[in-house]
Amino acid sequence: MFLTKRYQQALARHQLDDFDKLWAKKVDWFEPPNEKRGGWSGVGQLVLETEPEVLDIFVKKQKNFGRRTIWHPKSGEPTFRREFERLQYLQQRQINAAKVVFYDERYDAGQTKAILVTETLKGFEPLDQVIAQYFVRNKWSVVQRRILIKKVAKLLRRFHDSGLQHRALFPKHIFVKNADTNPEIALIDLEKARFNLFLLRRSYFDLAKLDRHTPQLSRTERLYFLLQDLSQDKLTWLTKAFCKKLLIRSRRKKRG
Repeated sequence: MFLTKRYQQALARHQLDDFDKLWAKKVDWFEPPNEKRGGWSGVGQLVLETEPEVLDIFVKKQKNFGRRTIWHPKSGEPTFRREFERLQYLQQRQINAAKVVFYDERYDAGQTKAILVTETLKGFEPLDQVIAQYFVRNKWSVVQRRILIKKVAKLLRRFHDSGLQHRALFPKHIFVKNADTNPEIALIDLEKARFNLFLLRRSYFDLAKLDRHTPQLSRTERLYFLLQDLSQDKLTWLTKAFCKKLLIRSRRKKRG
């Protein structure tokens, strides 16, 4: 079991400091739990009155909801275990993402259960909402737009340099704080993330997905984003080839 010391007393005060208590705690789901292969996975939010601050957390629960691996060919590995490990990995490297509060698993009578609790990213909002509010309505200058684009590109470059591929890099999984002043960027939903030995492949698949789901950005802004991600001032023949291939994949008619 993992339980961060910062919230240990607060969770204990609300009798939520172990797996069984958290599992029994009713949580209002943001949306109906995802059901697959006889299992389910859901996420909700809890706001607990504590001293000296309110404890605002996301609680994720799943049952028989895993990904089959070489080491877990039948029952599968709980997807929240992967997310927990990835979040801890990013925290060690000071790459901004949701902070883990609690993680534990239970195996009982052939049933696999997992709980992952993370801090709510206070003051953050999804990138797709920021784009809709400031880009689509033309509330920002070119300079303001580029500041945000650069911040997102640089964080994703650090993420990919760490060896990870997100594999679900939608705008709603990139969170932004202080968007119109000094943007701070964080990543969420890392349960599909995995290590990939090849940097260009990590970037290629993730950035193509992100490009596909940000049609509001202009062609110039897309190019600026890619240059910032590649840490280049201008296109070379190699980056031109990479960008062309990325945009071709981005335009493919494909789910997700």
